[in-house]
Formats: sequence, structure tokens, C-alpha cells
Amino acid sequence: MGKLGAFVRISTGDRVRLLTAAVLLPVVRVALAVISFARLRAGLVRVADSTASFIPGSPRPERIAWAVDAADRTVPGDRTCLVRSLTTEALLRAYGHDPVHRIGVDRSEDGAVEAHSWIEYDGDVLIGQLDDLARYEPLPPLAGGDQP
Repeated sequence: MGKLGAFVRISTGDRVRLLTAAVLLPVVRVALAVISFARLRAGLVRVADSTASFIPGSPRPERIAWAVDAADRTVPGDRTCLVRSLTTEALLRAYGHDPVHRIGVDRSEDGAVEAHSWIEYDGDVLIGQLDDLARYEPLPPLAGGDQP
């Protein structure tokens, strides 16, 4: 049965989170191509925060990050760390969690600026962990999403 069998065996809550992440990942990817990061993030945060009291269940943040990782591996297409972190942040907020969205920068050997986006919760990296994450100089944490 493979992936379908594994999907059927997980809890209903995990199935809902996995399907939600599978829909959000490509939507966020397309949205980033047509609107600014600040506007998209503010919209995602606003919607997620306003739905937090209506969404049943209280999964651990690690289960939400698992759903985004699993959907990212399953849904066709390539996504950036920014798409994965925006999706994770929205889902975490929808379940009433308050994650920290971080973006860090570094210069490569040829002088090009490189950036990476990740989500932290209670001091742990939930999504976006890299072996060399420490090389990225973190910018101040992103505010709650009320920017225009």
C-alpha cells in the first residue's frame, strides 16, 4: 500500500494537518511570486490567528512541523525554505502556538549574499534546521505579522 497505507494509519488530526500543509505549500509558493513577502506573511498570520479559536485539537508543534515536512516530501515541485517556514508558521498560529520566524544571512566565498528562513519554538528549530545553521547571522525575529 505504501504512502496511501501510511496515510490511512496516521491519526485523523495528522491527516488533516498533512492535507492542509499539502494545499498551503504550493499556494504560498505561488503567492510569493505575485505579492510581497511582508504582505503575504501579514495575511497568513492574520488569517491563522483569527482561526486559532475555531480549529479543534492541540497538537504539539513538532507534529505540525512533521506535517509540513511530510507534505513537502510528497507534493510535487520545489519549495524554498521561505515557503516551508511561512507554511509552518501559519499552521502553528492556526493551532494557537506562537512561533518565532527567523531569517539569517551570510556571505558566500564569492561575496554573494545567502539567506535562510527557519521557525523556532521554545528555543528549538522546528523547521529549517541545517548542519551549518550557525553560519547565518540572524536578523531580528519577525514581528507578529501586522506589517502591511
